[in-house]
Amino acid sequence: MREVYLDYAATTPLRKEAREAMEVYFQEIFANPVSLHSFGQKALKAVDEARNKIKEILNADDFREIIFTASSTEANNYALKGLVFYFYFKANYKKVQIITSSIEHPSVLDPLADLENLEIAEVIYLAPEKNGLINPQSIIENLKENTVLVSLHYINSELGNRQKVEEIGNLLEKINKQRERKIFYHLDAAQAGLTEELDVKKLKCDLMTLSSHKIYGPKGIAALYLKLGTPLLRLISGSGHEFDLRGGTEAVPLIVGFAKAFELAYQEREKNKNHFIEIRDYFLKRLQEEKITFEVNTNLENSSPKILNLYFPSKTAEEIFLYLDLNGVYVSPGTACKSRSAEPSYMVAEVFKSKERAKRSLRFSFGLETNFEDIDYLVSLLKKIL
Repeated sequence: MREVYLDYAATTPLRKEAREAMEVYFQEIFANPVSLHSFGQKALKAVDEARNKIKEILNADDFREIIFTASSTEANNYALKGLVFYFYFKANYKKVQIITSSIEHPSVLDPLADLENLEIAEVIYLAPEKNGLINPQSIIENLKENTVLVSLHYINSELGNRQKVEEIGNLLEKINKQRERKIFYHLDAAQAGLTEELDVKKLKCDLMTLSSHKIYGPKGIAALYLKLGTPLLRLISGSGHEFDLRGGTEAVPLIVGFAKAFELAYQEREKNKNHFIEIRDYFLKRLQEEKITFEVNTNLENSSPKILNLYFPSKTAEEIFLYLDLNGVYVSPGTACKSRSAEPSYMVAEVFKSKERAKRSLRFSFGLETNFEDIDYLVSLLKKIL
């Protein structure tokens, strides 16, 4: 049976170049990078070089602004809880305000719910407009004196929509010039690495979450860009790792593999984007040719072409998902990180104000390996069930 993986927004395979870069640090240069002897310093050199490589790609000012974590979920927790804890415990704020959207990834929504339950943060959840985007003006209208953070996704994990991140960054920069207390800007860029601009100066962000395994790097490693001067309390204590922000021995092989995958993804960004556009458009064309009834949930004019979310009115997502799975095609009804849940997408429901539409929608996410033959096979199966 033919197998076609179309769930690359959930994870990607490890690319050869990243694996080869990692190998020497598993068996040969295996020392702890904080060891003072020269063997440990070889491992530290690899970590420093990887950190600097990511710093250069982001156009950051200092390699100390790159904080390695075990996952983008952890990086989001650091960005949200670390910042709020600082203002509550150190700056003596009784309660801060955070502005986000109702269609964020669970790794943003759940930490925010934790902060609300602790009664140390008020969270404003902005609803998306019909185009799936957050209106930047709605952010301005909800600002208060105690607003400390705006946190938004760069690329939506289920719809693929690209938020107006530059426009929001410019607006916040202007507002901060008129305020005594700065509003910090966090971007969850976990889905952005293969196709989008990540220059932090152009984006005007203070914090940015990066993922490795979404860009053909290893699992178990991610990073948080933390602009110097952005206050943050550490969540994991011990031994002063990561500039005293995150305790725990650095995973040297994973860090090296992440940096290599990140470097290649950024170099190949335009090529990747063109490939995804070609695959996405071919898929839509073939669906139309086969007269399959569907509607596009993704905002095609403002999205990453690697993700396409479709609504099929004649069948539930569960029915289509199971049929495709039995025939070797692997897609997703929603975010993979939602504890293996088969629940319909809350993001689709929020954008279209319809839980019924969400129950009949599927996410297709493409990889660098995806080809026309894969799409032809997928369409042939969809024609049979629909």
